[in-house]
Amino acid sequence: MSKDYGFDLLKDEKLDVLIRPHPLSFMRYYATSIYLLLLTIALNEVYRTYIKSNQALLDFLKNLFAIIPWIRLESLLLLLILWAILVLSGLIIGVLWVSKMPLIYMVLIGVAGTILEIYFPEPPEILSLPKPLWVLIISFIVGFLLVEAYRRGHRYFLTNYRIVTVKRFITREVREIMYDKIADIYIDQGLLGRIFNYGTIIPVSESGFGLGEDAALASLSAAAPIGKKGVMGVSVGGKRGVSRPRAATYFSLYGVPDPRRIRGIIGERQLEFKEAPILRRIEDLLREEKKSKEKEGG
Repeated sequence: MSKDYGFDLLKDEKLDVLIRPHPLSFMRYYATSIYLLLLTIALNEVYRTYIKSNQALLDFLKNLFAIIPWIRLESLLLLLILWAILVLSGLIIGVLWVSKMPLIYMVLIGVAGTILEIYFPEPPEILSLPKPLWVLIISFIVGFLLVEAYRRGHRYFLTNYRIVTVKRFITREVREIMYDKIADIYIDQGLLGRIFNYGTIIPVSESGFGLGEDAALASLSAAAPIGKKGVMGVSVGGKRGVSRPRAATYFSLYGVPDPRRIRGIIGERQLEFKEAPILRRIEDLLREEKKSKEKEGG
């Protein structure tokens, strides 16, 4: 099984536990897809109640955007609202996730909706739903399926020598860490994790792999004119950060069921590795003592 996931067992190595992420552990990714569905419902209501039936607003838009004759005014306003919400949502989610991918994902949705509206203007609606909103529906379905495939692509292996984390989704990434190289263990359980008994375990290596940084920035600047030719300015800034365990889903034991039991298995293996040098030293001493007695007896 290990060969199928891109690594080989070492000599005398045995697999202790094979772990998969809990289905609810990727809830934030599922929630993003569900958000697109709810956004579709809300925007469709806004479109029908406040845009399509508001003649005064349409007349105002006709005067304002008369230079864009190839797109319907109500569709144009819907696109503008859609773009504003998508960009704002991508920025907020990206900050919360500490990732740029949500913003990229939202921008791609906006681009797809814009292309659909500009290059395929007829019919303006499909099954009583504006075409740009169909992009949200498709994104919801595709996003949900991709998240599930992404979750199923994660496997975590605990052997008697090391921890191996594997992600197979489009590409394959493997992380290995020996028990004696683990400097710290961090366990994170959110509210759902405590209710349904799952959590994330991040093994921090001696080199600091598995640590991220939460940082706060502050700056102050001032400027004043100098005579008639220029301006002089002064700027002062500072940064303060706190290191904390943070790792990608495939570089940690992300959302594993029963994290306390998994932590216990890792702890037992760590103790074995710490005791192993002492036991080997005792064995060497006993072996030397046995040889010396054999020489004396001979």
